Amino acid sequence: MNNTVHNIACVFALGLSALAAVAQTGHVDPPGWWGDLEEGKVEVLVSHPDLGVPKDVDTDNDEVTLLSWRPSTLPGHVWIELDVSGIQEATEVALNVLPERGRWTSFPFQVVPAMPSNRLNRWEEAPAMYLIMPDRFANGDTSNDDVKGQLERGIDRTEMYARHGGDLAGVESKLDYLEELGVGAVWMTPVVANDLAKTSYHGYACTDSYLVDPRLGTLEAYKSLAAAAHDRGIRIVHDWVPNHWGNLHRLLTHPVDSAWVHNWKGGFTDDKRTNYRSGVVLDPHGQSPDVAGFNDGWFDRMMPDMNQANEDLQRYMGTNILWWMAEVGIDGLRIDTYTYGQQDAMAAMTKRVSESFPDCFMFAEAWVYGSAKQAALVEGNGFGWGPTTGLDGAVDFAWHFAMQEAMEQGEGWEHGIGKVYEVLVEDFLYPDPQKLVTFLDNHDTHRWIAEAGDADKAKAGLAMLLMGRGTPCLYYGTELGFDTRCEPDGKVRQDFPGGWPEDGRNAFAAEGRTPEESVWFDHVHGLLNIRKAFPRAFQGGLEHFFPKRGVYGFSREQDDVRIVTLVNAANDTRPLPWDNVGPWVQDAVAMERLQPDGRLAADVLKPGDTLGAWSHQVWVIRR
Repeated sequence: MNNTVHNIACVFALGLSALAAVAQTGHVDPPGWWGDLEEGKVEVLVSHPDLGVPKDVDTDNDEVTLLSWRPSTLPGHVWIELDVSGIQEATEVALNVLPERGRWTSFPFQVVPAMPSNRLNRWEEAPAMYLIMPDRFANGDTSNDDVKGQLERGIDRTEMYARHGGDLAGVESKLDYLEELGVGAVWMTPVVANDLAKTSYHGYACTDSYLVDPRLGTLEAYKSLAAAAHDRGIRIVHDWVPNHWGNLHRLLTHPVDSAWVHNWKGGFTDDKRTNYRSGVVLDPHGQSPDVAGFNDGWFDRMMPDMNQANEDLQRYMGTNILWWMAEVGIDGLRIDTYTYGQQDAMAAMTKRVSESFPDCFMFAEAWVYGSAKQAALVEGNGFGWGPTTGLDGAVDFAWHFAMQEAMEQGEGWEHGIGKVYEVLVEDFLYPDPQKLVTFLDNHDTHRWIAEAGDADKAKAGLAMLLMGRGTPCLYYGTELGFDTRCEPDGKVRQDFPGGWPEDGRNAFAAEGRTPEESVWFDHVHGLLNIRKAFPRAFQGGLEHFFPKRGVYGFSREQDDVRIVTLVNAANDTRPLPWDNVGPWVQDAVAMERLQPDGRLAADVLKPGDTLGAWSHQVWVIRR
């Protein structure tokens, strides 16, 4: 064999990857896939500034089928469709791309035969959820407080809009506290990269869809947190934001297609801002300029509105969330600003999730006014409105606003505490109202204790939240009595005392709490302990009576146990309506009442009992 023939033979034996330069920069989205996820089929976006308009694509593995490839609309990217279902063992595949100029370039792609079994996915008991803003909860890894290459460097805990240094390792270090408190699921505000020059702690302006923000940690830190949470029976809820990205997202600074963003040309101007009127999407009489102004407007100057109706972007986003689900072991998805996106496209993406992860709990954030608007978004509502969403539930703003009104107006027929009753009457609109996520406060509202304006009112509201129907969500720090107002919003995102090594005291431990904090903690802990002790009571229905002279009550049941909650929303002492309360205790063999210190103590609920002004009682009645 002459030398020329020998060299040609070696090339064919080694494959194209032997001739390809390994890319030192660039991105492969997703970075890998599984043979049993969506039957092994995946569309990969390879990006590199030197690709131009690629001429050819190949792979170096016979077990991976190259189905098709095509250049992106704008240069520097290529779409590659693969089938990895034939892969027999975990391996790294070379995706070889011939750029417009130059030689073949190789991009690594990880392939695994099967997804890991790393999720809990048991939501039937409506676990109490706990909302955390990671930057403000606990600093478990001080090495990532200042990360080179980030636009916002360092931390400053004296400035409400600067980064404070909390991270994923910090959340993991406090899982024992959350388990003791009685939390069954943790929802964190977005943990993906937010490389902005300021307010990057917030999390809602993603700059890399496949990267954990390095100030919060790494992908391995996220996976470690999820695994440690699962070991304690705590689920992980991922905050997904498909409506908008940050304006410095790497696929917007090096764009794939100008059609991916609404109103992109010229950047942000005030007339491009959304009108924030969520109801127009559901309005059968809505005028098209209003709908377009809502759907296509930017959420904020740093948050361009993404056009999910673009099929390439829709597939990219859908593939991205499936990758996070499988890679980390995510149990639930909170979908931010759900109604702001193009509804057919949103439904197509959630359908992909529900088909691949049928046990995933998906709920929409839709800041709308009224139960019907919420219900229209939930799968199986029977309204016939819009696309099939695949959503299990929604954030219950109707109940939230009713609770605010109850605190302001007290007793009333259709207002005040009567409004809370009327909202629950409308539960016939939902296929399963237990899957509504109820809340009193969050990172965008006044703290509940400030909203209620009175400790007794606030404690009554917490009892209604944690004993009532739905999947309750507690905002971090409420159990310590955090009472700031959202004026501005940074004030309701304060640090949890004890989450930083330099803190003078540690409120994660009983001995580090002030007497006032202990009162609030004991109240919340006692309520959550009842949920833990009688989980099936909070899986099913609720029986309630309409308010009688300001007194409202409801009951939950598990076998021979009934959990009764009574609230007086009047400003003076009122009698219990025994015609309503009596049937709940008539067959009782033992009764216990929740005490201020969180313990249950033997007591008797009897005719003639009264409730003081804005007081409440929680009873465990055994039959």
